[in-house]
Amino acid sequence: MRGKRAYRDRLRTPGCPKAASLRAMATIARDEVRDSFREPNVVPPSYPKLVWLAWLAIVAACLAGCMGGGSSQSDGSATADTSADGATSIGPTTSTAPPQSATPGASVTQPAASLAEFSAVTVPPGQVVDVPITVNRAGVQGEAVVELSPAVPGLRAVTSPIPADQNQGVIQLSAVEPFADQAKQIELQVRVRLGSTVLTGRLPVTLEPLRMPEFVVPSPLVIQPGQTKTLALSVNRNGVTGLLPVSVEAPDKLTVQAVPVPDGSNETQLTVTAAADAPERQHEVKLSLTAFGKTVTASIPVQVERFAFRIRSFQAVTLKPGEQKTVRIPIDRRSHRGAIRLHVQNLPEGVTAQPVEVPAGAAQGELVLSASPQAEEQVKSVVVVGEGGGLVQTDAMVVRVSYGETGFLPREIVFDPEKAPLLRRGSFGGRLDAKSKKALLRAYGGTEESEKAVLLGLRWLLNHQMADGGWSLKFYNSGLLECDCQTQFENEVDDNDIAATALALLPMLGAGVTHRGAPEEPKELSDYCEAVEKGLTYLISKQNKDSKSTNHGYFGGGMYAHALATMAMCEAYALSRDDRLRIPAQTAVKYLADAQHDEGGWRYSRRAPGDLSVTSWVFFAIRSAQSAGLPWPRTALQKAEQFVTSCAAGPSEAPLTRYSYLPGEAPRLSMTAAGLLTRQFLGWAQDNPDLVAGCRYLAQNMPPEQGDKLGPIYYYHYATQVLHNMEGPEFDLWNHRMREHLLRTQETGGHRRGSWDPSGADHGKRGGRIYATSMALLTLEVYYRHLPYYRRVMTGTR
Repeated sequence: MRGKRAYRDRLRTPGCPKAASLRAMATIARDEVRDSFREPNVVPPSYPKLVWLAWLAIVAACLAGCMGGGSSQSDGSATADTSADGATSIGPTTSTAPPQSATPGASVTQPAASLAEFSAVTVPPGQVVDVPITVNRAGVQGEAVVELSPAVPGLRAVTSPIPADQNQGVIQLSAVEPFADQAKQIELQVRVRLGSTVLTGRLPVTLEPLRMPEFVVPSPLVIQPGQTKTLALSVNRNGVTGLLPVSVEAPDKLTVQAVPVPDGSNETQLTVTAAADAPERQHEVKLSLTAFGKTVTASIPVQVERFAFRIRSFQAVTLKPGEQKTVRIPIDRRSHRGAIRLHVQNLPEGVTAQPVEVPAGAAQGELVLSASPQAEEQVKSVVVVGEGGGLVQTDAMVVRVSYGETGFLPREIVFDPEKAPLLRRGSFGGRLDAKSKKALLRAYGGTEESEKAVLLGLRWLLNHQMADGGWSLKFYNSGLLECDCQTQFENEVDDNDIAATALALLPMLGAGVTHRGAPEEPKELSDYCEAVEKGLTYLISKQNKDSKSTNHGYFGGGMYAHALATMAMCEAYALSRDDRLRIPAQTAVKYLADAQHDEGGWRYSRRAPGDLSVTSWVFFAIRSAQSAGLPWPRTALQKAEQFVTSCAAGPSEAPLTRYSYLPGEAPRLSMTAAGLLTRQFLGWAQDNPDLVAGCRYLAQNMPPEQGDKLGPIYYYHYATQVLHNMEGPEFDLWNHRMREHLLRTQETGGHRRGSWDPSGADHGKRGGRIYATSMALLTLEVYYRHLPYYRRVMTGTR
């Protein structure tokens, strides 16, 4: 025993060579046995060698126990056994420590290198997540190489070595295609090679499923035809970052533009424009958004409504200076039920109206109009504007300032003995000078825009006058290489130069232009004097001068053309008092009297049974002759009145309120207007019940609020003249619609500028562009072309 103890003590002696050798052999044997079973790719040793290694391991264990120099840990954390010669044993996290000197008689434990524990990480699609990695070097120097396993589809990992002088690094994880459809849990193995030491750890990773961005579909966007609106459309990114392109598929009549969703934003801007003729219904705009090579779509509802709400302000309001009136504005509500703000634009000078707020759901608003005591007599079309829900709706109102007096023309038109014949009821005196024209425009609803339209139309007529002084319905473009005014619609137009020349002259005469002069303003009217002289000369050259002929005084072209030419000749004579025109005018009037049928009417040829259309034009000619002071047989007027009565076609309780083309036929609007005008010429009083009822019927059939075609200009021309003679609220409302319709439908570009397209016009196929343009101009000149029929000029001071 003593020998064994002495041997053991010797082995325990520090620096004993034999002890050190045994310990080293035992450690190698133990590591080799352990590694042979831990590493799957290591081939196990043979049985004899295994026995030998096991024996050495036992010896090492005994020595360790005998010498009390070892320690062990088995809690699963990184462990290290350090001996005097620096050999280190690694558990789950492995490290190698440098050798240290042992203090005699004491045991020393060297701290091991380790890897900090990882927190669980979530990786959204398309994003890069930085995962920090921390190495506790425990004195171990050198670059640390980071490795990850296993490889996972849809997950990209980027690692970089940790420099020798640093303890921290970053692992970059990103989700890439193919993206997961559901959340996916992964555990990555992290291996860090630090010199000969390998540190390992576990990194829990959750791959989030791909959730595409989504459009947040709004309530329907309400837009009016012809309107452009911008919509801020929300996008739910669902974690997707970066620029998101947006494409649009818009239905017909809608134009839609979308901007990409910028990085960091959750909104795109849509600009929606509805065409002026976009149908009123709900349209679907398809939006597409692309991310990660995939596309999501959504349908955005767009409701096209001409009137999401509609204000009904179209009425005539009359104020005396100093008076205040409350005007009720009905509101028709459709999709918009919210509050509406009402305000008024373009009020007459001296008239005010404060904006008002119409509460949500209310069906009526009230505007208070106030005229200052100094407000002058005038009439003006104002615009009532309603704003609500991002929509704007407008309607017209006609506001008149009046002293309340009746029976007299505007004060600016003063009685002049030299003009007396032209200042009678319905005569021509108002068109002779700029001051009178301006007063009449102000009194009856003409505007600067309507006068500009007249000048444009006159210029177009001037540009199409023929070299011989006349005009042509069919060949008005002859010799004008740049003229593209004539269309296929006019292929069947009548070849009637007498009618064309008269139709072209009448608007020039209507503006106050004669061959001897023109109103002083606008100055360009003087440009037409020569054209008028050439036109009159052309008509006179075509007139039959054979006093023995039954056609003596006839201009030719049929009764329509002759009646129009007679009007032109009589007006030119009345305005200029040029005696050279008296005989042509008088013989033309005499021919009309001789051409009357025994039953009182006129038609296409001399003494043919009449129709009310030709007869009404003859009445215009008769009235022009009377204004010019030319005689007309009273018996002819009495027979004409009988014929007009035979064409009465109103309801049984009021037969004289409506009229037909031929006796016994159904009434027509155009013939009703023509028949009522002849009744005014024949002397019906302004308050005649049949005349009042007939005019009310005309006012119920006014020009359209919208539209791009001239329409029934024959009817419009007659009805405008009838209602102008009557004056009052019905004419004010009619005039607004008529004036705006003509301004809207006038050609504005190219060689056609100033004219009106005959397609869609009544009698347009026969009369063509010359007819359509002349009739439109005569209608726009109604304010001053004839003085109001039931007004007279003041002859004294009031």
